[in-house]
Amino acid sequence: MRTFLVLLLTAALLLPPVAAGVAAPGAERLPTDPALVTGALSNGLTYIIRPHKNPEGRVSIWLHVASGSLNETDSTRGIAHYLEHMAFNGSANFPPGSVVPFFQSLGLAFGRDQNAFTGFDQTTYQLTLPGSGRDLLEKGMLFMSDVALRLGLGTAEIDGERQIILEEKRARSSARQRVKDHVYERLAPESTLGRRLPIGVEETIKSVRRPDFVDYYRRWYVPSNMTVIVVGDTDPATVVDVIRRAFGGGPAVPRPAPRDVGVKPTAGPRAIVATDPELTRAEVSIVRLEPPRGPTTTVAGKRRELVEGIGAWMWHLARDAGGARDGAPAGSAARVQRARGAGRARGPDRPGRGGRAARGDPPGPRGAVPDQRGGHQAGAADGGGPVARPAPPAAPRHHGPRGLAGLRRRLRSEPGAVHRRAARG
Repeated sequence: MRTFLVLLLTAALLLPPVAAGVAAPGAERLPTDPALVTGALSNGLTYIIRPHKNPEGRVSIWLHVASGSLNETDSTRGIAHYLEHMAFNGSANFPPGSVVPFFQSLGLAFGRDQNAFTGFDQTTYQLTLPGSGRDLLEKGMLFMSDVALRLGLGTAEIDGERQIILEEKRARSSARQRVKDHVYERLAPESTLGRRLPIGVEETIKSVRRPDFVDYYRRWYVPSNMTVIVVGDTDPATVVDVIRRAFGGGPAVPRPAPRDVGVKPTAGPRAIVATDPELTRAEVSIVRLEPPRGPTTTVAGKRRELVEGIGAWMWHLARDAGGARDGAPAGSAARVQRARGAGRARGPDRPGRGGRAARGDPPGPRGAVPDQRGGHQAGAADGGGPVARPAPPAAPRHHGPRGLAGLRRRLRSEPGAVHRRAARG
């Protein structure tokens, strides 16, 4: 049995304030990208459009919902991810069972050109169109607007998807995943962070019913809490018109305030020890919890990114130069994790109505804790606001259709398949 040790440094979590009226050094803003087109509909939905001719004749659409597992309750853990699955199980314009044939009629491969994922503070749907004509754009936007505003959430479809969710959770129950769960539950012991991993828990996955989905959907899937992002070989004016027709109308609903995660500052170092009989090596991580950061829009912010990135790179060099100790193989990893935004767990940066985002700073997660998809090896180009520090094991993002289409077919054609796998396991 091997041990995983996390040394948690919980020093001062707040930086000293700058006196009112005094500009901080490096406060000048970075240049903006003149090609970005941003705006908002009267109902509060925000859009961001970036024309781009490479690859030629292709357009990608993202629907970002600024809500993930941190907005669940104790009795609905996992419902944000579960609801993501339900987006492909029936809506006003796409009856149950019609989504895959619809995508195929557009020349899309289900799971390759279309996907979705759920994180702590966001749920994102992605669609890549094989052309840039208005007709194709309208069809893709019709599906996205149905996901945003008109899901069916039928009882039969919810029950039919339940076993898929449970099997996905069981498939991820490895030794490393168990260690990650153990660590996250203890990173911020008084918060809900460790009790809101996106995959959820078996008890609530089995117990949630249609009223739970309807309640979550109506509360968090409102236009003011969503952003449509379009990038590709297309005309922005056409895209804006298509977005208005697909998503417009309806009253403006105030953006819902995210649930308080409850992460509190603590003083002094702490240690978290996790053991599992299936671990094959011992690991040590050093973690520093920090408050969230906004998108990098200033010279000072970019300078800090560079310094921290260089520091992580130097960590790699110094550790690798040490080689093995006492004949045992040694490795290291300093990771850079993005933490954009401020306050409690939120979704992507939403530029002001009619405003523009900083060049090189695409919309990203904002939250009381970094979006765990953001971790990457030091030196990797990110385009966002990295925070250089050794990071804890990253919580997985949980995908929708990718990799699950075959599983669905197997479960529906072989009802006993899941039980046989569990028995072998």
